[in-house]
Amino acid sequence: MRKYKILLVIGDGLGDRPVTSLGGMTPLQYARKPNINKLLKTSIIGLMDPISPGVIPGSDTSHLAIFGLDPYKYYRGRGAFEALGAGAQLKHGDVAFRGNFATVDSNMIVKDRRAGRKLDEGQALVDELNQKIGTIDDVKVSFYKGTEHRVAVVLSGDSLSDKVGDTDPHEVGKRVKESEPIDASYEAKRTSSVLNKLTEAMYKLLNESEINKERVKKGELPANIVLVRGAASYVKLPKLNDYAGLRGATVAATALIKGICKELGMNVVTPPGATGGIDTDYDSKANTAIDFLKSDDYDLVFLHIKATDAASHDGKIQEKVKAIEKIDYVIGKILDAVGDDIIIALTGDHSTPVEKKEHAGDPVPIFIHVPYPISYDSVEDFNEIDAKKGSLKIRGLDILNLLLNYSQRAEKYGA
Repeated sequence: MRKYKILLVIGDGLGDRPVTSLGGMTPLQYARKPNINKLLKTSIIGLMDPISPGVIPGSDTSHLAIFGLDPYKYYRGRGAFEALGAGAQLKHGDVAFRGNFATVDSNMIVKDRRAGRKLDEGQALVDELNQKIGTIDDVKVSFYKGTEHRVAVVLSGDSLSDKVGDTDPHEVGKRVKESEPIDASYEAKRTSSVLNKLTEAMYKLLNESEINKERVKKGELPANIVLVRGAASYVKLPKLNDYAGLRGATVAATALIKGICKELGMNVVTPPGATGGIDTDYDSKANTAIDFLKSDDYDLVFLHIKATDAASHDGKIQEKVKAIEKIDYVIGKILDAVGDDIIIALTGDHSTPVEKKEHAGDPVPIFIHVPYPISYDSVEDFNEIDAKKGSLKIRGLDILNLLLNYSQRAEKYGA
């Protein structure tokens, strides 16, 4: 029996709600999607709850579920995935954090959680932190540059714990938090103490950095602190090829997604010009996906698009519409190059309503194109409302099984 290749496309934060300025339509309804809607004629379609109905997913927990791993069993925190995706080589016992370069005043009040978001000097600042901080209380501190304002922080040493609170207050106008131990263990107390000393050291170093002085001269915000959150001890994940029999390749620029997919044993590539933002190079991403799909080395190609989520968090309605239309363009370009004789799935990892600017527990639409005759759904447009007419009512954990089934790679369960 022929086994079909799989293309899985995830628009981060793809789902939305009706938007007043779009005439009460969602961005998916409003956007032009000729290539996607053509595929619907040979697809099953419906709604997907990434975790469970009403549960607000993170991108980390939802991607674990979509790749068939129960996040309630495997999730330990986002920090380790961010660090892996940013290039860290973690070992057992390391504690990693996701972080933002941010702007604070002399009283440590947060003025901008992202230091203006675009940070061309990010790598230089990371290099300066690595050169001048080194260790705190015999704990090695390592910094890794992510996309835009993002940075991963890794603590390596004895007697560390991920049971510590964030220093990120998560709101502008609030003071940088002191990390507090979440449990009463010596390890948690030691780790939070190291983290608080690190916060002081980072502020002193970054506030005096010549790089930030130059930013201020240019009228830009200084990136004078790193706010950390999502502590996670490193724990290995099962490999996709071991539990699903799929040789996977990933096209992504976002550190979190790259980290998860690396841990799953997939080949992860960030194409030239791929930024993890709304300015990403869609052609470059499409070309890399095409190369993977044409290769005999991969059964599953995963294409991640962050722009939909970035636009949502910034409340940029038209940018989200544009990002959706670019996803349609990318799918069309891939179809032109490799044809439609493959399994193609498109969904979001969660909903990020553009007027809410944050994740929501709403279901997201999904379609799966199957290139041979099955009982297709009669849905003409891919959006949150029309998807209700389709046959799929699933959770994230169901997606991998569906892809295995329709690619004719699933194994029988039972005798």
